[in-house]
Amino acid sequence: MEQLKMLWELQELEQEIAQKEEELQGLDSVSEYKRKKKDVAAFQEQVKLKKDELSSDKKEIRRRELELQQITAELNKLREKLYSGEIRSAKELESLEKKVNSLNNDKTALEDRILLLMEKVEGDEAVIEGLEKEEQEETAALQQLKARAQQDVHRLQKEIEQLKMEMEELLAKIDADLLEKYRQLSRYTQGRCISLVKKGFCGICNVSLPSSFRALLLTPGKLVYCESCGSLLVAGD
Repeated sequence: MEQLKMLWELQELEQEIAQKEEELQGLDSVSEYKRKKKDVAAFQEQVKLKKDELSSDKKEIRRRELELQQITAELNKLREKLYSGEIRSAKELESLEKKVNSLNNDKTALEDRILLLMEKVEGDEAVIEGLEKEEQEETAALQQLKARAQQDVHRLQKEIEQLKMEMEELLAKIDADLLEKYRQLSRYTQGRCISLVKKGFCGICNVSLPSSFRALLLTPGKLVYCESCGSLLVAGD
C-alpha cells in the first residue's frame, strides 16, 4: 500500500519535472528577450547605416572643398592672365573667356553641391542624435528583459533540481520489481499510468469503480487495474 502510494508520488514528480522542463523551453520572458534582442540588433544596424552615410557625406564634402580650392586657384590664374593685357589675339582671348566661364559654372555647381551636403549632414546629425538616445533606451530595456529572463530560467532550474532530488529519494525507497512494472506501464501508456482513487472514482479516466475494487485496493501486495483505462490503481485518502 505504502509502496504504491510512493509509486504514484514518483509519477507525479516526473510529470511535474517534465512540465517544468517544457515550461523552461518556452518561457515567455525568454521569448520576449529574444524578440527584443533581434529588434534592437536591427535598430542598431539602422543607426550604423545612418552613421556610415553621414561619414560618407562628410568625406565627400572634404573632397568637394579640395576640388573647389583647386578650381578657385585655377580661375584666379586664368582671370589674372585674361586681364593682364598679355594676350593680344582675339581668338585666344575668346578661348580663355570660355574656359573661365566653364570653370566658373563648375565652381557654382560645386558650391551648390557642398551647400546641399552640409545641410544634409546637419539634418542627419540631428537624426542620429535622436537615434542614439533611442538606442540607449532600447538597450537598457533589453538588459532589463535579459535579467528577468535569467531570473525565470534560474528559478525553474532550481525548482527542477529540487524535484529531481525528491525523485531520487523516492526511487531509493521503492521496490525494484514494482518500479519495473511502473516503467513498463509508462512505456505502454506514454503518460500517467498510476491512478489515485478518490471517492470510488479512477483518478485518470474518472470512471466509477465497482465496490469490489475498493476492498481489493486495501489488500497488501495486490495490484489492481482500472478496467476502463488500464492504469494501476492506488487507494487515495
